[in-house]
Amino acid sequence: RSMKRKILSMLMMMLFLGASLASAQENRVYWGPKVGVNISAITKSGFSSWKGGANVGVFAMYRYNDYLGLQTELLFSMMGANFDGGNMHVNYLTLPVMAKVYLIDNLSLELGPQLGVKVYDKINVYEGVHIKNSKAFNGFELMFAVGLGYEFKFGMIADVRYGIGLTNSIKNSYIIGDNSKNEMFQISLGWKF
Repeated sequence: RSMKRKILSMLMMMLFLGASLASAQENRVYWGPKVGVNISAITKSGFSSWKGGANVGVFAMYRYNDYLGLQTELLFSMMGANFDGGNMHVNYLTLPVMAKVYLIDNLSLELGPQLGVKVYDKINVYEGVHIKNSKAFNGFELMFAVGLGYEFKFGMIADVRYGIGLTNSIKNSYIIGDNSKNEMFQISLGWKF
């Protein structure tokens, strides 16, 4: 009988400890929807002007302590570039993994890699000619992003980022593909739960 009580007491303590830790962790783990705008171009490709697009998805954030955190996202991101007589639309499913260094209260410096998988491309050229899924673009891309984020006390988050491709966005077999990388500015708002 005393053995049953000891086991029951240990189980109760483990449940209480587990619930306490889970409660403490809940205060540090946040997630939610995110939406924003992209302004993008392709470097060294002769496409000289920037193109606007949107991003939408979800994020998860973990705050380790008062100074460090980690945020990962899954976003549908519309990118591309404008050129004389047309434009290029390149849509990606992106996975940014951002380290967060809190500078002052809820203001953080964010930096980290972003993996992108191309899901769609379309080239619009003069006189209404459209080329969909042109095979001119690489299927994967890796970017490095840096920016600032702010977490409002009422639940909203905001970030501003700059990203530069580490891999070519256009295949090297195309004349303009040599060393052509995506470049983007991104402004996003989200809501954390």
